[in-house]
Amino acid sequence: MEFRYFHRIIHLLEDHPKRGKRLVGVKKHVVMRLWDAAEKQEKTKREERANKPDRKRAPGGGHKPTPVLFQLLTALLYIRQHPTMQMLSEWTGCAESTVWNFIHAMIPVIRAELPASLLEGWKRENSDMEQADFERLLADVTGEPLIVDAWEQERLRPKDDEKQKACYSGKKKRHTRKNQVIITQGGTDIVDVVFGEEGSRFDGNIFKENQGRLPDSTQYEGDKAYQGQGRMTTPFKIPPKGELTKEQKEFNRVLGERRIYVEHKIREIRIFRISGETFRMADKIYDTVMGSVCGLVRVRQVECVPC
Repeated sequence: MEFRYFHRIIHLLEDHPKRGKRLVGVKKHVVMRLWDAAEKQEKTKREERANKPDRKRAPGGGHKPTPVLFQLLTALLYIRQHPTMQMLSEWTGCAESTVWNFIHAMIPVIRAELPASLLEGWKRENSDMEQADFERLLADVTGEPLIVDAWEQERLRPKDDEKQKACYSGKKKRHTRKNQVIITQGGTDIVDVVFGEEGSRFDGNIFKENQGRLPDSTQYEGDKAYQGQGRMTTPFKIPPKGELTKEQKEFNRVLGERRIYVEHKIREIRIFRISGETFRMADKIYDTVMGSVCGLVRVRQVECVPC
């Protein structure tokens, strides 16, 4: 393994934080937080292996593992830059299978440490929170309508005929997955996310099915795809062979200025190239990967701790 490559990344995170952040997606303090969580998990695994009743190796025997920090940096590089396994193998001096193991070991750590949304974070802190308390917390944080939008990510064509038809997007002319994000006004935080819906599904139906996850009093703002949904404010459509009034045009302009922040948030998510390019990993890990990306996006903005 080329330890020099990882030492170079650590040097960038410490002495050139902007360049380091561009490389792995987050600043040093976030990497250290994730490293601490990964070390705790690794320690637990070592203790479980050591205490196995049928263990044959003496303590300290067997393969010497790669430092957890280097495994974590490998996973962050993959999430941020989305190289091929061969390219990442050449960079790090590891076998492709070893790189694959690092990525699949560290992504669940990132997912467990960083909540993908405000809703998920509250549920983790207090799993038995009453609905009234949740509504009060949400009102204190937002106080304004939430902004909702969806985006599509290309995926590999499924081999199953029925599945490929369900994933075919008429809009993109490709096989895609559809994700939905709900954010606060100004794009200060992600309130809720939905991952991995079939690309052929209508945005409004996805919203309708998952609307119950938030309080009934919540108001929303969306684009024309959400017209007709409950408690949703959308732009006026131009009537057939007609025109919008001056007031309607002004309303659409103001609403567009408020909605632009959800487009910015989607751009922030797609900065991590694993969520902006064709997804090449297995279907079963898609939600975990996207949840990790959203957690990294939130911590980039929420945890403004200096390096």
